[in-house]
Amino acid sequence: MADLSPAAIFSPSVAKKQRAIAKDWSYVDDWLVAKFKGKLPLSFERNGDTLKALLALASFNESADEEDALMLRVESKALENLQKEAANDRNRDLIELLDRSLTRDGKSSLDAISNLSVAINRPLPRIEALGQKIIDLQVENDILDQTSDRIKILETHLNTELENIDILREDLHSPSYQPKADLVDSVINHQLKIKEIISSLPERQDRLALLSTTYANQPKITIQDVNLAENKLKELSNVVRELEKQVLSFHGLPKDTNLARLELENKKAELFSLIKTRDEMFEGLVEKKGRKGI
Repeated sequence: MADLSPAAIFSPSVAKKQRAIAKDWSYVDDWLVAKFKGKLPLSFERNGDTLKALLALASFNESADEEDALMLRVESKALENLQKEAANDRNRDLIELLDRSLTRDGKSSLDAISNLSVAINRPLPRIEALGQKIIDLQVENDILDQTSDRIKILETHLNTELENIDILREDLHSPSYQPKADLVDSVINHQLKIKEIISSLPERQDRLALLSTTYANQPKITIQDVNLAENKLKELSNVVRELEKQVLSFHGLPKDTNLARLELENKKAELFSLIKTRDEMFEGLVEKKGRKGI
């Protein structure tokens, strides 16, 4: 009860929780003392997170210790069984005789085959199988070498691209890509224009609605109406051309009507004078021809 807080005295649930925490800390302390071989571990902060981490570590360590102990018992049992089988093997004398009869090269070859069988996980070595396995390993080694060369080439390309990226990054930080000095003023002006447009938007919408209403009340124009209007336009164009031709005949006359009439009378008098002169000249020619004929 001395380790309990004052709140635990009046709350059974708090007291139970604190007893469980104290029990966990006691377990952790015993485990640490065992791991440090009786020496006190370094001081550390005692809180909930530390307790949780140490409990997980202790549990994992105990599981690993149990697995190691189990593996040790299995290996010891297997070694004991092998020793018993070797002691009871009827061919033991023959094997020992063969071992003594082998030459140095024979022993070296046998050791090489044994080591190779263990290395490639072939408990029952056969020369053909070992040879095939060696060939497969050589092929796999060649494939790995080719893959390694390709990776080196790819690494070279990647390094080149990284260098290009660094150059591009330096270019982007150069003065050519820096914003203009008047960028802030330009942005402010654009913002003001946007605000003006937004403020005038309701008025424009009202105008658009008014125009829509006005055009909605007007009769709809069909393609036939357009064709008729086009034909009338062509007729009017022809009339205009005729009038222009008539107007050209009055080219050079004054704009005043009276002056134009006076000019017209003068032109008529001049025309009559020319006609009279022509007639007189014609009569003179006729008389000359008549005299020559006489």
